[in-house]
Amino acid sequence: MDRKQTNVKTSIRNFILALILLLTTNVLMGVILVKISKDALRTQIEARMLDVSNTAAAQIDGDVIKHIKAEHKDSADYNRTLDILRSFQDNIELDYIYGVNPEPDGTFTFTIDPDREDPAEFGESIQTTEALLNAAKGKSDVDKEAHADEWGRFYSAYSPIFDADGKVVGIIGVDFSAEWYENAMNANRSVAVIVTLVAMTIGIVLSFVIMSQNRKRFTEMLNRLEDLDDLTQKLDKQIMEGSIKRLEMLPESESHLLKTLAQGEAIEKHSVNEYEAVNSSIEKVYDKLRHYAKYVESRVEYDDTTGVRNKVSYRSRIKEIDEQISSGKAVLSAAFLDINGLKKIYTHHGFEAGERLLYECARMLKHVFGKESVYHVTGDEFIILADKKQSWEMKDLFAEFEKELEKYNEEHIHENLLSVAKGFVTFDPEKHRNYRQLFVEVKAACDKDKEEYYARKTADI
Repeated sequence: MDRKQTNVKTSIRNFILALILLLTTNVLMGVILVKISKDALRTQIEARMLDVSNTAAAQIDGDVIKHIKAEHKDSADYNRTLDILRSFQDNIELDYIYGVNPEPDGTFTFTIDPDREDPAEFGESIQTTEALLNAAKGKSDVDKEAHADEWGRFYSAYSPIFDADGKVVGIIGVDFSAEWYENAMNANRSVAVIVTLVAMTIGIVLSFVIMSQNRKRFTEMLNRLEDLDDLTQKLDKQIMEGSIKRLEMLPESESHLLKTLAQGEAIEKHSVNEYEAVNSSIEKVYDKLRHYAKYVESRVEYDDTTGVRNKVSYRSRIKEIDEQISSGKAVLSAAFLDINGLKKIYTHHGFEAGERLLYECARMLKHVFGKESVYHVTGDEFIILADKKQSWEMKDLFAEFEKELEKYNEEHIHENLLSVAKGFVTFDPEKHRNYRQLFVEVKAACDKDKEEYYARKTADI
């Protein structure tokens, strides 16, 4: 056997080993993508469930609900609370919403149930879960496992209702169908399986082609490998385009990352031999996985539309603040901002115009207060948690923010103008025993500013 034949066989053998490594990488990519996406999706689903229960609990007057008994049915307080829960039942995508009362013996019973067809009886016992126990201790939580009762099989979210003294006097429970929850969790699995199977199938075909051909066929196999890379890029694009929102509004750094994920990254590299060609292909697969993992990780804590921190980050920061308050180390100011008239802009000019204002408001807040201090909590509202900031510093920062607003409105005078109601409060250990009390005060300050804005607007008319 001459040297040339030996080199050809060695090249084929080594390339087959490289191909096996490439297939393994694709399999690992599919497994990792499923895990990352599933964890991110679980966080988003649980956040949505808690949004509903927290919002409902916030609208219930704790000083009223703690006195309601079964015999108070049809009273004004009872009906007012019933109407609030029924508005959620009728307008939000959920299965059931109801009040829960923690009993002195550690059990839990139903209170007000707005279901029209088969409501639970006032005082009827409810199944105890870990999430329900946590809510009784003052912490909103979601069931990690489904539970079944006479109404069906559900995952539930629970949020505590507080009275004026900050004591838990009741709980709002929201049930979501276990089938809906589990279908949502498994929705992305088929895409990853298809990617993996396509990669494995084409790789195996290529292996047989290479093993049965000479060095010339080795080159043809590399061409097929490029086809495989093109196919995975198309699949990546289909996956990513479904999750990219308002690409044109993002900063260039984030925009480039998303375009790279959706379209693939152009790499112009000429391979000297077959080994470098294989290595280049593996690098492409690895690079796609690295970029995608980085993107998914960032989306868990940051809002797609505005680019600031989202509700997941906000809840984590609240927990840190309460721990700092308990230990006497809290030094911060909080601000609440609400974009005026955004619903009308959505109605008359479309969601694109409304989300543009959301994005621009977030951009200015990041510039003034810093990206890590700004949170987009829901709809047209933002919260700022400024660490180590005193009242006079917040006044200066809001003065700077007002200048940013004026500059934006001057430059966009023929478009939708941006107006923001706002209020801020500096933490005072004598007044605020927990973050919730600080939040209630800062929200009231923002509401007052909003009322004054609309009063001035009405007076001008």
